Amino acid sequence: MRDVVVIGGGLSGLAASYELERRGAAYTVIEVKGRFGGGIRSRSEVGFVMDACAFAFRPLADQALLENLGLRERLIQVGSETCAFADGTESLIGALAERLRGGRLMRMAVSSVGRLGNRFTICLENGIMLDAGALILALPARFAARALWNLAPDAAEQLARFRYDSILRVSLGYHKRDLPARPDGVLDETFPFIISTDQRGRVPDSDHLLVQVGLRHAEDLPGGEAIRAVTQHFGWRASPLVARVDDWPEADLLSNFCAAHRQRVDAICDKLADGVSLIGSDYCREAPEVSGVARLDERIQMGRQAARVALAYLKAKKK
Repeated sequence: MRDVVVIGGGLSGLAASYELERRGAAYTVIEVKGRFGGGIRSRSEVGFVMDACAFAFRPLADQALLENLGLRERLIQVGSETCAFADGTESLIGALAERLRGGRLMRMAVSSVGRLGNRFTICLENGIMLDAGALILALPARFAARALWNLAPDAAEQLARFRYDSILRVSLGYHKRDLPARPDGVLDETFPFIISTDQRGRVPDSDHLLVQVGLRHAEDLPGGEAIRAVTQHFGWRASPLVARVDDWPEADLLSNFCAAHRQRVDAICDKLADGVSLIGSDYCREAPEVSGVARLDERIQMGRQAARVALAYLKAKKK
């Protein structure tokens, strides 16, 4: 019998599963895709390591977690206050997933969650029904809304109102001689950020540079046109050695993460039944990313805390 079901195998869902694993709980994680990580994906090509997500992030506060995952030595400094994983951000996803021994259902979509007696029910789109003592929904708002329509309709209605920005991440690898000394260009509403690194591990050698640019309002733009838009805007005449264009529709919540957003998230969570948690970047109290730089701490801690809350709920039920 499953103690906990975690729906969603992105960073927050894996952090929750990792904590459940550490505490010896019986759990199953369900992921709609054939891989974990959500929008976090990394790819290596001709010596450049590119990320579909933000490759630079604020240093993680939980150094013990990095040590336990064997990642502490894989961190490289990108800026004065930012770092990155030498093997790409997906190495964090891989390290968490490797330590999970609980059940996992891949390529499984959840259509709805409900309740039957003192157990929660999970209805999969293939018709299979699961049950659990506690639920952790690690889903973007629009998917969480669909899953919760029966169990928590008021919360689902508010979640359905969340809206997202549209930002493509365009990653380009160059030889330094082909770029100006400072490839900063002009940042504006259409090009909100630019991040670069020449750290070994991310580029073939110190003569090369990896650049990632945000391109807004371009969700329907083909990859080649997105690359041309970036290079023309910044005046880069040479062809990049490598190029990658990535889009994750739920990556950028259209919110300024102010007090109103925090109150909105609190109000939604208050409408959930005891034993149900909602986690993920949409529900962060501070922006998960600022100027293209990620903050991973809150998402990780949110997942681990949800696991502890779920187990405390199950323990209280047994008394």
